[in-house]
Amino acid sequence: MIRPVGFFTELSPGWGLPEDGSIKDAVRPAGEPDEQRILNYLRSGTEIWSEMSAGPDVLDPEEPSMTGIGSLITDGTWIWREDLLHYVAKYHVALPGDFVQHIRSLDYAAPTVPESRLIDISTEDLGISLD
Repeated sequence: MIRPVGFFTELSPGWGLPEDGSIKDAVRPAGEPDEQRILNYLRSGTEIWSEMSAGPDVLDPEEPSMTGIGSLITDGTWIWREDLLHYVAKYHVALPGDFVQHIRSLDYAAPTVPESRLIDISTEDLGISLD
């Protein structure tokens, strides 16, 4: 089972994955000391689903719309929405400790995800039919 991260109640689509509660509760005044390296990890994952959708910054609706908000990225163990990068960078949204430890244990380098694993995640965890 893939482990979802950053699927907050206010963000849609949620893909039917367990939610992490309200994003408002995850906002912090400052990020992790290695936040930039964590962001680089989030950027370097493998895109598993790409969407052209656009939507507002749910924490500041006055901000310009963001594109690709429903796109999904994975490292083969965890899965996150593309817009999670925005919320971590701008609002220092807290990530689960076990996810941050996972990133650090990989020395901030997202592994290459084999196509067979991407298919398993798509079909088994996300319920996407490949027919």
